[in-house]
Amino acid sequence: MYSSEYEKAKKEFVNCLVFGIIGFGVPFYNAFKEWLPIMKREKEKALSSVTVK
Repeated sequence: MYSSEYEKAKKEFVNCLVFGIIGFGVPFYNAFKEWLPIMKREKEKALSSVTVK
């Protein structure tokens, strides 16, 4: 299960993609420069905390 920070970033990332056309592409910039790095960082944290048996 991913952290709440990851879930928030994912929600905002999807929102930016949806509103990208309406916002003339500006939300695409926010999606890939702000939210995607947060998602990647949180996903790495979650995957590193999983122990392999």
